[in-house]
Amino acid sequence: MTCNPKTATSTALCAISTALILLALPVAAQSPSPAQARQWCFGTDQVSDDERLAGCTAVLKTNPSHARALANRGETFRRKGEAERAVADLNRAIDLDPKDAIAWYNRGIAYDDLGDRDHAIADYTSAIRLAPNDALYYNNRGNSYSGKDDYEHALADYNQAIKLDPKFALAYYNRGTALREHDEADRALADLDRSIQLDPNYGPAYGNRARVYRDRGDRARALADFDRSLQLSPNNDLDYYARANMYFEGHDYARALEDYDRAIKANASYSAVFNDRCMTRAILGRLQEALADCEQSLRMRPNDPDTLDSRALTYLKLGNLDAAIADYDAALSTKPAYDSSLYGRGLAKRMKGDNEGAERDIAAAKAINADIADAFVRYGVK
Repeated sequence: MTCNPKTATSTALCAISTALILLALPVAAQSPSPAQARQWCFGTDQVSDDERLAGCTAVLKTNPSHARALANRGETFRRKGEAERAVADLNRAIDLDPKDAIAWYNRGIAYDDLGDRDHAIADYTSAIRLAPNDALYYNNRGNSYSGKDDYEHALADYNQAIKLDPKFALAYYNRGTALREHDEADRALADLDRSIQLDPNYGPAYGNRARVYRDRGDRARALADFDRSLQLSPNNDLDYYARANMYFEGHDYARALEDYDRAIKANASYSAVFNDRCMTRAILGRLQEALADCEQSLRMRPNDPDTLDSRALTYLKLGNLDAAIADYDAALSTKPAYDSSLYGRGLAKRMKGDNEGAERDIAAAKAINADIADAFVRYGVK
């Protein structure tokens, strides 16, 4: 089973045509002969995406209105991450052949890649009208509805996909994921179990089942499933991040740091991961590295109170009390009942000799979280 681990959308190559099951052939000339171009664009031989593009482009130079060449090139652009070019080709393909269900389906995936759920749903619906017995089309429309938080329509589509193909592992995964996100843990677990039974090598199913176990407090099973997920999908940044948070919550800061490192290596686009690594590095005494992470997080999300709180802790451990208090003040201006910032500011005030202000902040923090002092002991600050 192949799938984007973030959106759980079936890849389109399985539906372009039976000719498009792609592996690599030896690289040939940039300008293929007419026969080679047709083979690369339409043939049953296994070819690379670059060869598919070259072949279809050559066919289109000869016949710019070849609908299948446009459809195949469009889907290949999508596979290469060029969704706008994919839509352009698929627009022309559909204009030329509006009864091509696969072209509608593939354009729906391209719109999903662009975040345009409404156009994606419309295209999947057109594909379903033309081919009402294809489980893939219902599965992907379900994903688009899920992306719009339209739980009722998403479940209906996943149900239909599974009715049409009771062994469709990805549809069970998607339905299980939707159920978990809507607090139906028992049903979610049953679907994720079934998905794994049908396809035991699909990593994200283990990751989402791990989240069900985690939410239930079953730490051992959750960590075991995250381990299996990451063995199968070693670039899954979200599962590294989720496992790192579990290690952090269990006070296993060294392992948490390793997983935050892996999450950032796989995908450095989330400010929260930099913040959490900042906090972890601060706890472990790697203070200059912690500051660098907090600065990066704040560049990505300015004035974030959680990151300000993490940077304040770092300054506190460095002995830069004025900077720590300034960051705690800024965090509390957004989150006035932030126990960590209240307690940290109280400690900084105490170190500066402001005992009255310190006791006021510390008392306010303990009123919110009676265990906050223990947390700071674990952070290395008393």
